[in-house]
Amino acid sequence: MYSLLVVRATDDAGQLAPSADALVIITGESIADWQAAALFMTHRRAVDDETPLLALVDSSLDSDALDERLEILIPARPDGIVLSGVADGTELQRLDVALAVAEAMAGREPGETPLIVMIGDNASGLLTFASFAGRTPRLRAVGRAATALAAELQVPGSPDRQGDESAPVALSRGLTLLGAAKARVAALDWLDLSLAGGDLERACAAARRDGFTALITETPDHLPAIAAAYG
Repeated sequence: MYSLLVVRATDDAGQLAPSADALVIITGESIADWQAAALFMTHRRAVDDETPLLALVDSSLDSDALDERLEILIPARPDGIVLSGVADGTELQRLDVALAVAEAMAGREPGETPLIVMIGDNASGLLTFASFAGRTPRLRAVGRAATALAAELQVPGSPDRQGDESAPVALSRGLTLLGAAKARVAALDWLDLSLAGGDLERACAAARRDGFTALITETPDHLPAIAAAYG
């Protein structure tokens, strides 16, 4: 699995071409948003039961809100959860427990829902990268999102004309890969939406060179470049 395409629950589940290796559905914040995400998964599987469907979940949800929303999502049988904005490993344990309860209520096997954890989209997650190892057997990968990190730090998220990244963004690449190595899981990178042409091709090639095993993108326009780099 090399390409993960982020989609909205309001997109037409039946019309999306199966060109990505997996789809990541944005769950949003409200109960209605999560209901829409669960419905998207149900409708999508009616036309394509092979492409994995993952849910993008914001780690800032409090415990009660998370429990309530997982009760809606887990019966739709997501193939995994991408958890964004994770500050340290203790947050994985909280989600692990919440998932176990929701899985039991939905009649699913305990531990059936794997996790991809975005540690490289915020400074705290990067500085505590070693804390994610051994927290839960659900963990399959950790990820970086340079654009989100740059927005938090108020620095440029994309390389300049000479191809140089800002120091914090460049450092985030290595820390995410070290975090993955420490936890003995894969590393993923989230592509900048604005990348195109040669810049996109170089970004994909650099990601593969550095050890990122898959790329997340918010636009299907990136998928051919990802396929070319990882094919």
